[in-house]
Amino acid sequence: MRLRLNLGILICILLMAQTAFAYAEYAEDGGTVETTSMPSISPANGGSNIVILQQLIEADITNAEYTVVRETIIFSAMGNYTTDLMSWIPDGSTEILISRQEMTEGTSPLQLQYTQEGNIIRFNDAERLNTPGMPPMYAIEYVIPRTAEDKSPKYTKFLQYPTYINYPVSNLLIKIISAEGMEPIIKDEGGNVIQGDNIETNVNEVVHTWSAPQFKEFTVETKTPSNIGGILPYIVIGLVIIAILAFPFVQKKMKSENDEVFVESASTFEEEKIEEEEENDSEEYEDKLNVDEDATVEKPDLDELETRYDAILSLLSEIKADRDNEEISDEEYKTLSRKYKSKAVDLMKAIDELQDELEE
Repeated sequence: MRLRLNLGILICILLMAQTAFAYAEYAEDGGTVETTSMPSISPANGGSNIVILQQLIEADITNAEYTVVRETIIFSAMGNYTTDLMSWIPDGSTEILISRQEMTEGTSPLQLQYTQEGNIIRFNDAERLNTPGMPPMYAIEYVIPRTAEDKSPKYTKFLQYPTYINYPVSNLLIKIISAEGMEPIIKDEGGNVIQGDNIETNVNEVVHTWSAPQFKEFTVETKTPSNIGGILPYIVIGLVIIAILAFPFVQKKMKSENDEVFVESASTFEEEKIEEEEENDSEEYEDKLNVDEDATVEKPDLDELETRYDAILSLLSEIKADRDNEEISDEEYKTLSRKYKSKAVDLMKAIDELQDELEE
């Protein structure tokens, strides 16, 4: 019987377990495939029929000479997929290692061959990815040496790359391991500081989690915490002066409370209206599932759950096609895609729990 590992448990295991990185001595055991001549990379349909159910990126920036990165990715093929899987790695990356791990007990990682041209690495595992059942996990490990010009650790990762990489990501986790005294931050491609929908910290580790992230690139940087002890007295004096000057305006603001309540009510009404429009947009696609919506609630049947999971994957493909044909807007596509990807993950969890009960 096919085993589907609960994604929630998988996340915990990946975050709590000690990170295993590919150092030079590990690569000597046949980890890296040396290539003297490699074919030019051709576009892989932009990843149009591949979805990343979950991607965990662990960056260890504790060492002054190099940064060690491990990416753990769960790809899911929507239909038959024959081209290479691809990923972007930073300039100068060394000790590259790619492996596949089945999500069943008692299996060992299988090292995979890859080719590289510039920042793009590619590997073909179509035969396994097209096999029915729970998709495997892929680990991509590499080391980024620092130069004398690097004043502080800095790690940049492209999640999407024009023409070659355009995989939708359902769940993204970025784990940063830093030395004591470091204050890591994450910026998007626009230079804006970003934070996950959920943040977990543990000693010198921090994990940011996003559901369906919208940014295509991120950079991990560090900054030294500011020491304000010397200027604290001046700050206190400044706050006192501001309070005295602001007193007349406080009275005026109190008189405008009724106006603020009205604006807040209008904003709430607008948000409810937008939610209602989004629900109407999804009704058309919901009818196409043609399966029991309550299959995951009362007396679930394994076949029914797997049927619904396959139907949702097909529906995601149809939604993307409608977006490409301009039958729905980009905003509608993002809303519907996020909704049904979440349902797919929930169904995978339900299938795993039911299989565990049947085996007992």
